[in-house]
Amino acid sequence: MKAATAIERGPTSLASTDMQRVPLVDLAHWADGSDRSGVATAVDEALSSVGFFLVAGHGIDPALTAATRRLFAEFFALPAGSKSAVRMPHLGMAGWAPMGMEANGYSFGHETPPDMKESYRLGAHVLPGRVALRGDNVWPAAPDGFRDTVTRYIAEVDRLHMELLRVCAMAAGLDDVEFFARCATRNDNTLNVNWYPPLHHVGKPLPHQYRIGPHTDFGTLTVLHREPGSSALEVQLPDGAWVHAPVVDDTFTINGGDMLAHWSSGRWRSAIHRMLPPTGAAAERSLLSLVYFCEPDPETTITPLGGGTAVNAGDYLRSKIEAITMSVAPRGTTPD
Repeated sequence: MKAATAIERGPTSLASTDMQRVPLVDLAHWADGSDRSGVATAVDEALSSVGFFLVAGHGIDPALTAATRRLFAEFFALPAGSKSAVRMPHLGMAGWAPMGMEANGYSFGHETPPDMKESYRLGAHVLPGRVALRGDNVWPAAPDGFRDTVTRYIAEVDRLHMELLRVCAMAAGLDDVEFFARCATRNDNTLNVNWYPPLHHVGKPLPHQYRIGPHTDFGTLTVLHREPGSSALEVQLPDGAWVHAPVVDDTFTINGGDMLAHWSSGRWRSAIHRMLPPTGAAAERSLLSLVYFCEPDPETTITPLGGGTAVNAGDYLRSKIEAITMSVAPRGTTPD
């Protein structure tokens, strides 16, 4: 069995004819040692060409993922008054973010209306060895079992991210497979769960308003579990065309971020992606995405492997979060 196969994209009027397939990498061939070089080559090709790939053979129990999705869906269904008890004071800290706090288009200097979503952020400092860098986590009183299940999910996606960093080291041609992973043992990675309500809940989109505006991710890797059956995520290719990213059962969508692209001297892409407002029958369907953002430890100096200007990981991340943050009210209140 090959380390990487390919899957057909769903039809889209925005799709480029140059991109007919998206790679699906089977990490089992890395884990059992049967084809490590094949897995590394597949990841290198995916990050170089598209910036996104799907990963199977990740070892995360689908039942845990399903339970995590269910608990977050139950939380977002609560009245705003209940959710406000765990409202984050400002973007980047833990807690619930109502619609109106974030506009990803600002990361590119585009003044857009706020993204059409609610979010819940939790830091990876619930795990051994990781340090709270942006305040303590806050946990909702309901639903029951939330904290235990979500903590187990964070542990699993963090494990997957660390293994993918080792794959990336081999993919970059490094003899030291711990090169990237060694710089990512303490950082307070983010589980950011996005709920995209139906349009009757958030209202008709304003001009240039998105569920999430066009942006790149800021860190090294993003480990994303998407709504089953959805193709709402769109990725921009190097030629500027937008394509739908496919969803395959029991896989995670992985993409490279700005810091990894810089570290690779531009060998790998940090692809621009977005979530458009739904139309037609999809307008009344909500979506839920489990997004695990991974960054190097904040003191890490990222020097491009091929030479170039070094950047500090912590400073870069802070500047990007500040760019996408909109004015907010204090915790315990709701936006007007």
